[in-house]
Amino acid sequence: ASLGGFALGVTLGWNSSAGEVLRNILDASTTEIGLVGGILNAGACVGVMLVPFLMKYLDCTVIMLLTVPGFIVGWTFVCFADQEVSLFIIGRFICGTSGGAFCVLTPIYIAEIADRNSRERLLTYFHLLINCGIMYAFVIAHVLDEHDTVWRYSLACAITCLMITLVNLLPESPLCYLMKNNEIKARKSLKWYRGETYEDDAEMQELKRLAVMSQAGKVTIDTMKNRYVARSFFACLFAFLTQQLSGVNIMIFYALTFFNVGGSGDLTGSEHTVVVGGLQILSCFLATCLIDVLGRRVLLTVSAALMGLFLILLGWFYELRDEEPEYDDIYFWMPPTWTALFLAAYNIGIGPISWSLLGDAFPMEIRTTAAASVVAFNWLLSLTATMTFGEMLVTLGVSKTLWLFAGFCWFAGALCALLVKETRGRSLAEIQDSFEIEHGRVETDENREPNTGQTR
Repeated sequence: ASLGGFALGVTLGWNSSAGEVLRNILDASTTEIGLVGGILNAGACVGVMLVPFLMKYLDCTVIMLLTVPGFIVGWTFVCFADQEVSLFIIGRFICGTSGGAFCVLTPIYIAEIADRNSRERLLTYFHLLINCGIMYAFVIAHVLDEHDTVWRYSLACAITCLMITLVNLLPESPLCYLMKNNEIKARKSLKWYRGETYEDDAEMQELKRLAVMSQAGKVTIDTMKNRYVARSFFACLFAFLTQQLSGVNIMIFYALTFFNVGGSGDLTGSEHTVVVGGLQILSCFLATCLIDVLGRRVLLTVSAALMGLFLILLGWFYELRDEEPEYDDIYFWMPPTWTALFLAAYNIGIGPISWSLLGDAFPMEIRTTAAASVVAFNWLLSLTATMTFGEMLVTLGVSKTLWLFAGFCWFAGALCALLVKETRGRSLAEIQDSFEIEHGRVETDENREPNTGQTR
């Protein structure tokens, strides 16, 4: 299910090398390059908003499979764009639509199939696969080293979306089957994920109760005014605020340009993107190992604090270089070092946890709608940051821009850490109960068992 994250990561990482070709060879304007990079965010927004509507009629795995044709069409536009920037923009928008859908589908699907002891760890895999996709794009760009065209590079990136078809091998989640009143398939699905010898009627009863709540629940003003729901909503918002207002997506979109212009030590800009890509994977894997030990709050706090610190140090270097150009030769190691450490800090907390919160942060009644709203906000914020970054550099300068990002990191990260709930070792039913939502009819029907007939 997380393979959609890999396809999204490849789409994100593609822009780093391709943007250089567009600038240097195709003579694209700064606005056009910004649109090629930023339009992915707009497409992702559209894809995210389509998910709640599609989930009323289709299963998660079916929607995941439907993204493959979208990726193929989008990459086709990119591969055949040649020197037409408008075709790059169209292709990137379509790829963004397909990739954005996974930002909601994957956390929800994983939360439904995982047990209480492994859920938080499994939810971080989505971001880990995004990093693997970014790394793949960086490595392919370094190996091909294209200077006059991007079609071979784009084709090598495009084929990765075919891996999504492997989701066809997975059964739908037990909760999804119960929502269709098909208990037989729900039990088979639960055994597929837990093992054939698994027998736990208590978990099945909890899932039945969640299914009834999901069917009967509606988004109401009372639900949205619930203080526990509001707390979860703002925790997710501040997590994504920290992510986007730190400038991390900008650094990934324009990594090669950043290292070529800002300095990359003894390595070439292309080599440094590969090093950073590998470091992102390692640090995210570390978060995957630590989240069950330290919990979300500790990792978020450490991550936001370190991100802000390394942005401050990076801005300090550029301030020194502007005052005394000879510092560029003395402290040449600073830009790549602080950038790499910034991205590592991002991946031990803010990055993976932002996405994992979507799986269990909201009550069943509003889960899909709330998750889609938060993710749409995230991509809109990313689009705004990407399109205004150039103006900020001109108005504030590099140093002050980075220091502003650091301030956002510390402020939003601190609020997120205060608001986030620890859900280690708690089932989805226990998390649902913690919201203390009155259900009326649902409570009286709580023990009603779904029919065991075929899917309606």
